[in-house]
Amino acid sequence: MIKTEKLWISSTVRRAWDAGEMVDEFAGEAGLSEKERQYLQLLTEETVGMVQAMEMAFEGEIWIEGDEKGYAVLLEADTREKEESPAAQACPEGFMAKIAEMLNCSYAFDDISEVPDHLADTLPDYMSYGMAEDRKGPVWAGKWSLTAYRETLEEKRKDPKSEGVLDELEKSIVAQIADEVTVGITGKKIRLEIARKTSR
Repeated sequence: MIKTEKLWISSTVRRAWDAGEMVDEFAGEAGLSEKERQYLQLLTEETVGMVQAMEMAFEGEIWIEGDEKGYAVLLEADTREKEESPAAQACPEGFMAKIAEMLNCSYAFDDISEVPDHLADTLPDYMSYGMAEDRKGPVWAGKWSLTAYRETLEEKRKDPKSEGVLDELEKSIVAQIADEVTVGITGKKIRLEIARKTSR
């Protein structure tokens, strides 16, 4: 297993250059082809750009890890209380904007496993569409995944709302390059993982 050092990242400090050096370091050590290095760079740039585009203050750590089967860009942050509620924020456009909104919502609570039902029920549909585990309470009691999200959208293909979202996925760099994207919430820890297999 190859793992880079963790890089502190925030919505207020630009770290694109440092993230680029992290990609080059990992690609060199892992022996990635130029094509795979470019894919990894795109996934990392999209993650860094997403964080820096957040309207609220957000900070966490980003790193890359992988082996001969593939690699993943990971982002971890601690949840914390904030003044505005998820229901007060506008629904974003674009796949990575939706990921950012999920991080925003999860960032709002001191203990994410105890999201009040009245708030959980107002969260955007896509947050429950991609739940990889059965919901047994608040929507954030499990883990969201791109695979589950796609499956749910396919099941709801006849719904007019789904057509635009499926088209959005087709246009998303991350959704097309990554084999899986997960957003996991455990206690007070948020974990975003964008993974790609190289042994296809």
